[in-house]
Amino acid sequence: MKQIFIEAKESLLKKKIFALLILVQATVFFFLLSVLFLHFNNVDTKTKSFYAQYEGKNIYQLSDELFNEKEQEYLSKDESLANLKNFYNTLNKSSDFKYLNTTTQPIGIVNFKGNKTFWEGYEDGSFPPHEIDGKKYEFVKSLQINKQVIDSFDLKLREGDMFQKDDYIYNNNKSIPVILGSDYQSIYKIGDEVEIDYMMKSLKGRVIGILEPNSVLPVRENIEFYLDKHIILPSFSIEQAPINKDDSTFQKRHYLQLINGQIFTEKGSLQVRKLIDEISQSTNFYDLIIIGANDTGIDIMFSMLKQNINLLIMLTVLLFCFCVVTVFFSFIMKWNINIQKYAIHLISGATVYNILSYMFWEILIIMSISVIAVVISITFIGFMPITYYFMIILIGLAITLFSILPLYIKLKKLNISNILKKKV
Repeated sequence: MKQIFIEAKESLLKKKIFALLILVQATVFFFLLSVLFLHFNNVDTKTKSFYAQYEGKNIYQLSDELFNEKEQEYLSKDESLANLKNFYNTLNKSSDFKYLNTTTQPIGIVNFKGNKTFWEGYEDGSFPPHEIDGKKYEFVKSLQINKQVIDSFDLKLREGDMFQKDDYIYNNNKSIPVILGSDYQSIYKIGDEVEIDYMMKSLKGRVIGILEPNSVLPVRENIEFYLDKHIILPSFSIEQAPINKDDSTFQKRHYLQLINGQIFTEKGSLQVRKLIDEISQSTNFYDLIIIGANDTGIDIMFSMLKQNINLLIMLTVLLFCFCVVTVFFSFIMKWNINIQKYAIHLISGATVYNILSYMFWEILIIMSISVIAVVISITFIGFMPITYYFMIILIGLAITLFSILPLYIKLKKLNISNILKKKV
């Protein structure tokens, strides 16, 4: 075996251009295969974690009907704040469904350290900086979420802590905890404090966590809303009564944001409408509509995921077949060059197995170098699961075996006397 390995190595060194071409081709194949695996693993992980939570569920959007003069008229009523609070609290505590509040209300930050890409509306023309009491606020992308959102979806932190139960209750004497999207990791750090303008209300914020890259949540009609450039605040309840007219206005507008959430449930449309009607009657708030279940969007999402997975599998199979065929034809060319040499080996006492082993080791050496080079390079991109290493080794062996099989058939049919007479 050692002698066969040495001869195979010497043969490759003699035919350097031939060996190099196959090596480059195999390396490109394994690199493309690794990229496909990363993408497949990403799609599969999302399907099993984030998207799996949607299976069999419907999402209904609640939207208030208070606009312009109608809103002003409603908010001017003394009982409006109490009704809004009761309506939200009942939704939030319901055991019949999960109430998700995801509000994309931009917030102002004093002396903001980030660039303009974090500004609200940057893609369409950003909000201009705004001055309040002599302080310059830059309005940035923000998302306010309630506890059910955290409980329902698998948000991962790069560092720091997630919101706790007490963080969803407003306290004048405490800073508001904030969690940052991953793009903020080089701008702010855990423990940093920021001055916030939230709906014309000055708040103190403290950074408690930073999300993993590509974190997503369902936000209204957008099932896959990326959070990388967002500042996340808890959708807090305010238990204290307003201390003045401005505070009363703030609380009313805040609760109007909170009631425009989503119902996440297995129940059908009629059941959900009946439940919301009962809550409206018990809390005396009727100015809202229920936008039908977003089951079509969910079905389309699952269909697209399945198509992506099927496409990745098809591409992998095509790449595998292409690599096997090209390696085979490369060795057929070498076969035609060395055919008399193989015949002499057979006359001298070598067996078909010896010749086959000789070619097998040539291919295996090339595949091994390619696999090692790709594995080392792909490690710099990120951590790979153990299944990746098993997969790439098994595919390397499979290519070697499938490439050698036609050569084995040719060896079995070899007519030595004709070759030596140069008739083949």
